[in-house]
Amino acid sequence: MLHTELDQLEARISRLTAAYRQERLEKKRALQERDRLLALNAELKRRIEGVVERLRLMEGESAS
Repeated sequence: MLHTELDQLEARISRLTAAYRQERLEKKRALQERDRLLALNAELKRRIEGVVERLRLMEGESAS
C-alpha cells in the first residue's frame, strides 16, 4: 500500500513539475510577445507623429 501511494505521489510530482515548466515557457513567450508589441506600438506612434507634423507644416504653408 505504501509503495502504491509513493508511486502516485511520484506521478503527481512529475505532472506538477511538467506543468510548472510549461507555465514558465508560456510566460516567457507571453513576455516576448508583449515586448515585441510594445516596440511595434512605439514605432507606429513615432510614424504617426511624423505624419501629423508634416500635415501641420503643410497646413501652415497653405495658410500663408
